[in-house]
Amino acid sequence: MKYAHKSLVLLVAWGLLAAQANFAQTTSEPPQAAQQSQEQLQQLVAPIALYPDALVAQILPAASYPEQIVEAATWIDTHKGAQGNELAKEVDAQPWDESVKALTQFPAVLANMKQNLAWTSELGDAYVNSSRRFRRRSRPCASARNSPAI
Repeated sequence: MKYAHKSLVLLVAWGLLAAQANFAQTTSEPPQAAQQSQEQLQQLVAPIALYPDALVAQILPAASYPEQIVEAATWIDTHKGAQGNELAKEVDAQPWDESVKALTQFPAVLANMKQNLAWTSELGDAYVNSSRRFRRRSRPCASARNSPAI
C-alpha cells in the first residue's frame, strides 16, 4: 500500500511536469520559461524520485522560491542547536513560504537544494509552469461541472 501511494504521488508529480511538455505543443501562448522535453523532465525529477511522498510534496513548491531556499539553508547553518518544537517555533517566525519552512526539518535536503541552485530553480519553474497549465486546462471542465445542466 505504501509503495502504491508513493507511486501515485510520483506519478502525479511526473504528470504535472509532463503535462507542461505536452501542453506546450498544443497551445500558442508564449512560454513563461524554457520548455523541457519528457526526457529532460525525467532527469529533472530523478534526484527526488526516491524521497518519501510527503517530502516530495514540499520540495516541488519550495523549489519555486530559490531565494528562500538559500535563506533557510543559511539560517539552519547558523541555528544548528535548535531542534524539535524550538526549531519549529523559530522557523514559524520567518517570512518564508510554508513549503520552505517544512524543509527546515530536512537540513540535508535544504543544503542540497542550495548547493544545486540552478537545478532547484529549474525544478521550481517546471512545477509552477505545469501547475498553471494544468489549471488552465482544467477550468473548462470545472465550468462544465458547475453548469446547471449537469
